[in-house]
Amino acid sequence: MTLRSKGITAIKWYSAASICITVFQLLQFIIVSRILEPSDYGLMAMIMAIVNISMGFCDMGFSNAIIQRQEISNNHLSSLYILNIMISSAVCLTVWLLAPLIAWFYQEPRLVELVHWMAFICVIPAIGQQFQILYQKEITFDATTKVEILSQIVSVLVAVVGAYMGYGVYALVWSFLVNVSVKSAGLVIIGLRIWKPTLHFSWTDVKEYMSFGIYQTGTSVLNTVNSRLDYLILGSTLGAEALGYYMFAYQLCMLPMQKLNPMIWQVSLPIYAKIQNQMDLLRKGYFQMMGMISYISPPIFFGLMVTAHVFVPLVFGAQWKPSIMIVQALSGVMLMQSLTTSSSLLAAKGQVNITFKFTLISLFIQLPGLAIGAYMGDVMGVAIAYLIVQACLFVIHYLFIIRRILGPCLRQYLGCMAQGLLCSSIMALCVLLINQFVSFDSEFIRLSIQVGAGVLLYVAIVYYFERDLLRSLLKMRAGKKSLTNQ
Repeated sequence: MTLRSKGITAIKWYSAASICITVFQLLQFIIVSRILEPSDYGLMAMIMAIVNISMGFCDMGFSNAIIQRQEISNNHLSSLYILNIMISSAVCLTVWLLAPLIAWFYQEPRLVELVHWMAFICVIPAIGQQFQILYQKEITFDATTKVEILSQIVSVLVAVVGAYMGYGVYALVWSFLVNVSVKSAGLVIIGLRIWKPTLHFSWTDVKEYMSFGIYQTGTSVLNTVNSRLDYLILGSTLGAEALGYYMFAYQLCMLPMQKLNPMIWQVSLPIYAKIQNQMDLLRKGYFQMMGMISYISPPIFFGLMVTAHVFVPLVFGAQWKPSIMIVQALSGVMLMQSLTTSSSLLAAKGQVNITFKFTLISLFIQLPGLAIGAYMGDVMGVAIAYLIVQACLFVIHYLFIIRRILGPCLRQYLGCMAQGLLCSSIMALCVLLINQFVSFDSEFIRLSIQVGAGVLLYVAIVYYFERDLLRSLLKMRAGKKSLTNQ
């Protein structure tokens, strides 16, 4: 199978899986948020801020090194697999032992037992992760996406049943644990078809991956710290309930990103890696990918901004009204984050040190920005500060990463995204006008008209401005067109 065919098949499988998983996650989010209290979400946010940072140390960047290197021996794979499990086990034990300190930091005694449960999330994924990476390396996603769908279905059932039976935040904790356990077990079962690990381990095998891995680990940890600074600041200063409203808004806005980012990473990284030395093709492929993203993420986030005041209380319950303005601000944050995607490009080029430095710069900008936001405006102040910081990082991202890797290309970089942003802006403005000048008998009718009109308007606007692009996307869905010309 050619690289083009593999890319098309990968996009089709991953897109189908992403739609299924998103539907199940959204159902869980809607049902569980109507049962649990904001403080339950706040407790979960406190735990995840620590656990996610800790998980950044587990993989050590070896997964991306396996993809980036086109040739790798079975002995190297076995050594990396064993080392990954050893490191993950050590991280799990560390988090488990630090549970009392974490509870003291947040001034929340209930966290001790919760952290003890969640610590196992640091080690369980390591059992199946390398099998998934080997499938990803060959741009083969049919088997792994089936496993992900199954794990998501089971975890949703656990969360809904647990919440309904009154287990509160433990319903969310057990849902996470079941998700990673089912996924890891499934990956091992399908992964043994293509590779069987042995007990071979040698430091000589893994030391050549360490320099790549160190930068990847540092970048991963710093990225997680950046993305969880808001949780850490709000949780330690305002408590579980305030953080719960923020986490609800953050999770709602992150739902599209959770599907879009992995798809971009898993599909684009192996493709970029195979054309990493063909600069013209690499540049063209990156701009095509960014152009595609500009037609996918902006309508979602612009739509969320203009419908949040109706969508949030109607779908999730009136108890979440304090989160409406936070949702609107964080939608802007996620929009800009979706348009600053370059990690797979840098990993393919082996330039992970640049990602590390950019992440470090982001941390130095974001930490004081969010702290000032919390001091001046509590939860909403953090959301607004996050939006301002992300706007600054958008500019720095081009100057520090895109210009360095692809050369001076500001016009092409902005141009590949401009049309998509324009179409989304026109759609959002029309939806606002409908809401302003048309009266409705019920909130359900209002939301239905807003969403329906928004979708129809967007398709019509895109067709008017970019008929060729729309036809290309439809052909790509049918498997007739590729992201690259290779």
